Amino acid sequence: MPNWPTLRRRRLARELSNLRETIDMTIEEAAASAGISPSHLSRVERALVGVRVPAVRALLTTYGANASMAASLVELAQTATQRGWWHRYAGSIPDKYATYIGFESDASRIWNFEVISIPGLMQTERYTRSILQGGVARLGEEEIERRVEVRMRRQALLHRENPPALWVVLDEAAIRRQVGGAETMAEQMDHLVTTASLPHVDVQVVPFAAGAHPGTPGAFVVLGFADPADRDVVYIETMAGDLYPEVDADVRGAMQAFDRLRAMALSPDDSASLIRDAAKEFA
Repeated sequence: MPNWPTLRRRRLARELSNLRETIDMTIEEAAASAGISPSHLSRVERALVGVRVPAVRALLTTYGANASMAASLVELAQTATQRGWWHRYAGSIPDKYATYIGFESDASRIWNFEVISIPGLMQTERYTRSILQGGVARLGEEEIERRVEVRMRRQALLHRENPPALWVVLDEAAIRRQVGGAETMAEQMDHLVTTASLPHVDVQVVPFAAGAHPGTPGAFVVLGFADPADRDVVYIETMAGDLYPEVDADVRGAMQAFDRLRAMALSPDDSASLIRDAAKEFA
């Protein structure tokens, strides 16, 4: 099974590292006291690997954590090892895509800019299938169907009890490029408007008339979380693979670019009108 980090693992790593640094203990000293190797503890603190609950208990004892903190972190360690629904698709989806789904499922805020296509959270089955058939990877029919299934399952988070706030900005090209034929596009545009009408979803379109804009380099997603201590995650899908910039300046740059794109885009109401017009043209 691939090693897929989650928000919970990142949170646990941060808390364990903070506790160790608070008492001015080295990784070597902490590892020796807890009965684990320094290299393993180093990887734990960087959220590169998970850690078993007994090791967490030993570390918490070493750090002198109070009962409340210890109980909270042990529970966090237990949930960090639980597998999400996407783990059943191991081998059918890239590891970094699985990582993204994990972060997405924990997000309280999703900002998504797309240049060419409709975001996965708002795609219809037929549109998704056409996107995958025309993609870079030469996928077999069985593989395509499994990936369509994954994308449709991702969309369930928009309808759960506490859904994330989704804000999507599209370049007009995304609603004009004919993917899968006119009938598929008409259906997709109707679905896009319907999804945009959800109270926690906003969709804006940057019209062609706006000219060059900060999203010209390509699509990106910024994921925010309810706990302020959890850093935002930026996700960029490229031909060379999926990227997760972690440098603060890169994260701020993505957020600033999204703010500028929102300012340049049509209002949500005007965007919905443009999308409806596109749907009529395809119909």
